[in-house]
Amino acid sequence: MPLTPLDDIYRERRFPWPAAVLGALVLAAVLWFALRPGRGKADGEASATNEVASAAAPAAAAPAAASAQPVVPGELSEEDFRKALADAKALDDQGKLYDERELLLAALAKAGSDFAPALERTLGALSTRIYLEPRPGPDKVEYVVKGGDALSAIASRYVCPKELIMEANGIKDPTRIRPGQRLVFPDHPDFAVRVSKSLNTLELTLGGKFFKKYVVGTGQNAKTPAGTFVVKDKIEHPDWWSDGGKVIPYGDPANVLGTHWLALEATGETPRVSGYGIHGTWDDTTLGKQSSAGCVRMSNADVRELFLFLPRQTPVTIVE
Repeated sequence: MPLTPLDDIYRERRFPWPAAVLGALVLAAVLWFALRPGRGKADGEASATNEVASAAAPAAAAPAAASAQPVVPGELSEEDFRKALADAKALDDQGKLYDERELLLAALAKAGSDFAPALERTLGALSTRIYLEPRPGPDKVEYVVKGGDALSAIASRYVCPKELIMEANGIKDPTRIRPGQRLVFPDHPDFAVRVSKSLNTLELTLGGKFFKKYVVGTGQNAKTPAGTFVVKDKIEHPDWWSDGGKVIPYGDPANVLGTHWLALEATGETPRVSGYGIHGTWDDTTLGKQSSAGCVRMSNADVRELFLFLPRQTPVTIVE
């Protein structure tokens, strides 16, 4: 039957559905091949790349999840305290004194006022053992004496007090070292001192970490000057100049300086003062209080130990 004019119009406007569907399928196939993962690589290579990327994603996020939490003093429980001491004793029995020291330092960082004093006493005794024995360690030198060596020159080279080298190695006469003799001593010991006038304590640190704490006497009526200083000079068996300018020799009962003297020199913006230092005392009842004419005083045994440890130019901070 011949087409009517209406049929003619419908045929011209009718959408070509079969062709459109076929074209869409072809286009989708082309896009999939063009954009699929690993394009231009073998299938095995593309798969390996995706596995690495998947494995790397959790690793990248791990540091944030495992970031160290700040240590809060007072977190150490009594159980943790007793465990730390037991573990420290086990390490001590094995001769692992450096590991023992690190364990106790970690415990001290978390300890509150209940446990800190005991940990400080334990650490102080341990630190003294480590440094006053010829024990090899990561911060020590093992030096073999050569012909023509002088102990003072060795001490100067490693910025370690000659007296400390002698004490640690059982040397009585510094002029009598022999070629081939093995010496073990600290290498450039990074000591620092902090004195608290209100607490009457002197804290010694090594490399910024706690080393030992001592009870001291400070100046009456807060006369001890606060500020920053360095150890300018060290004298064993010092004489003392009284207020009247009279020299009172070492050994005289009127000499108040004890067995050792470490002279202090102000640094930075601290006002320049003279005649101040750290020294011993013959009267230990004056320790732990404001009792001196302005200097920092220690027991003779403690000031001798400090004298051994500190090189000249060691920084000293005195706080109110």
